[in-house]
Amino acid sequence: MIKKCIACHSEQLKEVNIVTKGAFTLIENVDKFSINPPTSKIIKYVCLDCGYISLYAEDITIFR
Repeated sequence: MIKKCIACHSEQLKEVNIVTKGAFTLIENVDKFSINPPTSKIIKYVCLDCGYISLYAEDITIFR
């Protein structure tokens, strides 16, 4: 399955790790949910065209 950027529909996605350095702002998310099992892998992709970051669960059945 070819993944496309949901922002610009480009197919130029690259799997990345997200590391924060320096200052950042935390915004509280009121829609909280838990991932079960807690070791489920979240895969992160960045669009090389527009810079949008997408998060995908390795196994989406855990969210149902």
